[in-house]
Amino acid sequence: MKAASKTKKELIGEVETLQARVSELERSEKACRHALRDFAERMGRHFPRLEYMNEAIFVIFDRKLEFVNDRFAELFSVSPEEACSDDFNPMTLIEPESRIFVREHYKEGSRGAFKTKQFEFTGRSKNGLKIECDAIVMFIPYKWGVAMHGMLRNISVQKRVEEALQRRHGDLQIVLNSIPTSVIYIH
Repeated sequence: MKAASKTKKELIGEVETLQARVSELERSEKACRHALRDFAERMGRHFPRLEYMNEAIFVIFDRKLEFVNDRFAELFSVSPEEACSDDFNPMTLIEPESRIFVREHYKEGSRGAFKTKQFEFTGRSKNGLKIECDAIVMFIPYKWGVAMHGMLRNISVQKRVEEALQRRHGDLQIVLNSIPTSVIYIH
């Protein structure tokens, strides 16, 4: 029915219904914010030594960070409040060349293709520092969908050491290949 053909009483009734719905949504939003704070508090109670862990811990739901520990905030140079705000995009913490790879894992896990997965990717701190990450993620039922719970380790130093060892190994192979094959080893 068009608004022009409705009576004033019908239009007022619709406006009152809409106002009631807006009030209901505002209460729901407030309850959601309270639930998020409660979730963070419960995480602290159930994992009292969380701040002593070396792993960066996070929870993503509906493409937003719901929880990050202090190690995560430190690693990516972002405060927990900023990371968990509604307008923060977690993909900004991933290097552009790793984003498609991480998105695919997120989509597969959300669809139920796997429950737990370990993979490596390159992250980026808020101040632009590249971070090589080893991630273990787990997909769990949460609210009206599926959340990704994960732990990250910074493996940047380990990666640099491995690359240096590979270069040394390559140099050693060149030296060994240049030794004449007529050398005989006698014991």
